[in-house]
Amino acid sequence: MSALRDVAWRLRRHPAKQHPQWLAENAARATALGSYGVDLNCGCPSKVVNGSGGGATLLKDPELIYQGAKAMRAAVPSHLPVTVKVRLGWDSGDRKFEIADAVQQAGASELVVHGRTKAQGYRAEHIDWQAIGEIRQRLTIPVIANGEIWDWQSAQACMATSGCDAVMIGRGALNIPNLSRVVKYNEPRMPWPEVVTLLQKYTRLEKQGDTGLYHVARIKQWLGYLRKEYIEATELFQSIRALNRSSEIARAIQAIKI
Repeated sequence: MSALRDVAWRLRRHPAKQHPQWLAENAARATALGSYGVDLNCGCPSKVVNGSGGGATLLKDPELIYQGAKAMRAAVPSHLPVTVKVRLGWDSGDRKFEIADAVQQAGASELVVHGRTKAQGYRAEHIDWQAIGEIRQRLTIPVIANGEIWDWQSAQACMATSGCDAVMIGRGALNIPNLSRVVKYNEPRMPWPEVVTLLQKYTRLEKQGDTGLYHVARIKQWLGYLRKEYIEATELFQSIRALNRSSEIARAIQAIKI
């Protein structure tokens, strides 16, 4: 287990960041450890991620996206997918075709397109599914649409507008844990008692040797998302917000009667 943790640490912390050769070596390590494929995320708008040269910052340099994805493709067994996720651009969509072409020419298996620029963040009014469709018409590899997919209706509208056969869900899956089934089968959202069961299971997943603080932050962060859909999550968050140890939070959540 310590060897795996050492590898994971190197994957996260190597100072070369987005250097194509290190992307390739990390991709090879990930698949050697059992990953079913690897994805190069060029869409994350986080200031922390962008500040390290990752995520949406790569949209400024389609050539670097090409070199990185190509190196990853060469390093990963041919039967495993190498996918890339992008936005329409950094501060405009003027280079969206250049970015998409770079991904396809690099040999990527699929392209996921989030229908906003980095500058547009997650603002709903800026979602542009039609632009995703323009990219889909240009490429021969599968293009998957992403952005503002919150339920079955929005997924259907996105596919109709973009012409894509598939969508990717993101933040919404933290709000509604069974969102994938809501989107695919038009099922109702998961009832709160089932969400509690998931929370209780999650509290038991903290790795031995962790400080007990990281897990606390993640549970509270997840509740922050759940509060957008479940009033009960707001009440639970208020009851644990002052707790600072994972063991305390685990006891509080395990004590919930379903």
